[in-house]
Amino acid sequence: MIDCIGAYFIKDDHLFPTEMVEVLTTDSILIYEVLRVIDSVGLFLEDHYIRLMHSAKLAGIPLAMTQAYFVREIRKLIQANELSVGNVKVLIQYGSGQQAAFFYFIPHVYPAPQAYLDGVKTDCLQAERVMPKAKTVQQRLRDNANRAIRDHQLFEVILMNSEKQVLEGSRTNLFFVKGDQFFTPQSDFVLAGITRQKVLECIGELNFSCVEKSIPIATLADYDAAFLTGTSNNVLPIASIGKQKFDTMNQALRLLMKAYDEKIEAYIKKARNKGV
Repeated sequence: MIDCIGAYFIKDDHLFPTEMVEVLTTDSILIYEVLRVIDSVGLFLEDHYIRLMHSAKLAGIPLAMTQAYFVREIRKLIQANELSVGNVKVLIQYGSGQQAAFFYFIPHVYPAPQAYLDGVKTDCLQAERVMPKAKTVQQRLRDNANRAIRDHQLFEVILMNSEKQVLEGSRTNLFFVKGDQFFTPQSDFVLAGITRQKVLECIGELNFSCVEKSIPIATLADYDAAFLTGTSNNVLPIASIGKQKFDTMNQALRLLMKAYDEKIEAYIKKARNKGV
């Protein structure tokens, strides 16, 4: 929990000052969720809870946590820290038959407004998640990705398997556009984020279609546009993957970006109407 920021964190329903933050043991199983806070509202809380429970099941953690508890703790954390914008991490530690639940704000970096116009620079890294459908801490992959991003001055690295198929970003999901159709790697082989889920909903609401398929790196030139989705990025155009460039002003992509922003606005408005 060395990435904990703000005045307080929560452990097992109790508020503690951040100076009392704990160092977790390495022999535990760690699963987590990261969600975004905008205007003091935690976004898509119900969906994040469902995915946390799914990760626990896949990791073999008998997680006893209700949705009401999950939502209440996040709201308590937001109020205690008096932070209206940021990212919250929910971390479950499990080992020796015992578990602990942590809720805390983490450092965040949101793309500059210009990045949503110009797109971002990415490249490929040959690496795959272990148990990709569960959101578990995989520190070696994280360290390798961070090193590649730093050394090559990238916004993100795109994970690629041994068959030279692109899968996802190290912190993001990946989509492509060709004509008026969207494409993304299959859900079974990636960590399917909540933003990805909401983007798929938007694609359907716009009467576009999205095909899940294997995408070899050799076929990237077949696509008109590409973009990343993620908690901190929303829908973010990709300017390039390695030497392959993409159209950041693609019409279908721009319509999708607008639709996703409207979905966030609608969620916040609904939360406000409930008195959250």
